[in-house]
Amino acid sequence: MARVNISVEQSVFEEFSSEASRQSKTLFAFTNESLSAIARISSEGGNPADLFRQWRAVSLLKQLDAITLPSYFIDDIISKLYALDKEGLLKMFQDLGSELVGVFKIAAKNLDELEKLAKDFVPILPLKQFKIERLDESTIEVAIVGAGRRIESTECTLEFLKSVLNGYGYTPTKNEINIGTIRLWASKHSLPSLHDFRLR
Repeated sequence: MARVNISVEQSVFEEFSSEASRQSKTLFAFTNESLSAIARISSEGGNPADLFRQWRAVSLLKQLDAITLPSYFIDDIISKLYALDKEGLLKMFQDLGSELVGVFKIAAKNLDELEKLAKDFVPILPLKQFKIERLDESTIEVAIVGAGRRIESTECTLEFLKSVLNGYGYTPTKNEINIGTIRLWASKHSLPSLHDFRLR
């Protein structure tokens, strides 16, 4: 068995050593296991730098008890339900956004972190782009690509997004949608003034 010395930063060594102890493994065994996994991922065209992001996305999906199904199948279901009860379906997506925003805020406390979290899902969901641009201190623009293959699915995604942004303290003011793409502008909720309280 060949033995080699590998130079790493002190912080990386301490993380490895601590995690090996937590898993009741020797540093030698834990290092071999880790490097072997990274080598296999790389040999199959994967990028080790994406490993943590993808693991975090899968962990969040597990918390949500999510079931991953082909996007075309979901689009077909949404299209049929949309034809039967459009308002009811859109309300379901609004409610879903309101329910899940609490879970999102555990992993992403603010919109900057939410944007990073969304990027973690790019490799495993049809989502191709999720970008938040701050236009000024109180206004943002959100751009999404990959929000369904039908306009019905895109509309549902829009309602979900509105609820999520509302949970982060932003009120949607305008939007533009096409099949699979969304542009939405939102403003930060204004806090009631002392004068408002007195009037009540």
